[in-house]
Amino acid sequence: MPVRLDALETGDSVEIKYRLWRPADASGEDFVERWIGARVVACEQGTWPLVRLADGQVTEIRPFMTWRCVARARRTSVAIAA
Repeated sequence: MPVRLDALETGDSVEIKYRLWRPADASGEDFVERWIGARVVACEQGTWPLVRLADGQVTEIRPFMTWRCVARARRTSVAIAA
């Protein structure tokens, strides 16, 4: 089941599709698409999820970006005293 932007939580792993420029070669392609791994570092209501890419850069996931959820963070139950 796909995950929506507003359902992401801190610690979730995602991949973002980036279009990278490369010099033209015999095949004539100037762009190559790559999936880059990232981990959600902040999710606050009213803002875009903030992720840290595998290379250390930080970016927001915007609605126009192609992304996919790889793994949800482990959620732990917390007992609430009555």
